[in-house]
Amino acid sequence: MDVHAQHRLNDLDGLSWLGRFGWLRTQELGALMWPGARFARQQADRLVRSWRVRGLVLERTLPAHAGRAVVLASGGVRLLAEAGVEAVSGKDIGETCGGQWQPPHTWRHDLIAAGVLADLHARGFDVLPEYFIRRHAGLMAKLPDGLAVRGDHVIWLEAESTRKTGPAMRLLAQALSAVAVGEAAPVCGHRPTNAMVAFLADARDERGHALGHQTRVRRAVAEAACQDVQIAWARCTLKGSAGVGSVVYEAEAVMADRAAKVRRVLDAGGWREQDGCWVANYGQQQARVWEDDDAPGLWGWEATGQADRAFSKEAAKQACASALAA
Repeated sequence: MDVHAQHRLNDLDGLSWLGRFGWLRTQELGALMWPGARFARQQADRLVRSWRVRGLVLERTLPAHAGRAVVLASGGVRLLAEAGVEAVSGKDIGETCGGQWQPPHTWRHDLIAAGVLADLHARGFDVLPEYFIRRHAGLMAKLPDGLAVRGDHVIWLEAESTRKTGPAMRLLAQALSAVAVGEAAPVCGHRPTNAMVAFLADARDERGHALGHQTRVRRAVAEAACQDVQIAWARCTLKGSAGVGSVVYEAEAVMADRAAKVRRVLDAGGWREQDGCWVANYGQQQARVWEDDDAPGLWGWEATGQADRAFSKEAAKQACASALAA
């Protein structure tokens, strides 16, 4: 491929990412365009300088020495349109007061979501940020901060950067719970299968107090869920004054409060041996667990007509409680 053809491909690729996200810094843009490349940020810097000279993008200064936000100018929109790519100008993102541009109030939150989506993209996922979803998904009670798609694996991403309370936290917890149990509606043609929450590990509020995102989300999910749910955590480190430096992923089974109450009833009534199983009652319903003869170490369970296997006796009992609670 000759140099001119490569330059055009870089233009279309980079400007398309801007169209999807609305705005990006060169740190995130480089990571999306050249995943894992050592000098991706520097390459993105050079590319953006070229775009600015050609009138394809606009640059805005972010607060707190966080760098510059790059958005599509009308020239960039036209270049994408010539290639059949739909996009809109980013000139109206944020607002100008007294001649000074102010970013959206969610700009720190947006950088966390963009950083995690870029990391997932480097791991082989196709990613859809909230800006794209908002324009294409139609009316929804709750939109994710991003989707990451790889085959049948569809991650619903939530990025936590502020202290959510009341209805906002309940809505977030309900959305995560619905995703985790397979009850979420499709978004842009993709049905979410996995719930993920991204947060800065050492995040603090304006008073210097730890925000404790993981603890607060875990508690809200436990209150909202009808059964135990699997949550993936994306624990992020801060790079500079804003943005994501690195990401560590962890999975956790969050026990639903309702399931915990059912489990206490089952345990209080006692588990008794019956026909090679351990059996307990919840009102008129019965829960049964047994060691699998065909797969030693696995335990079968059955409750409310549902049946499956678990990796321990305790996990099988908890699965019964979750099924009864649901």
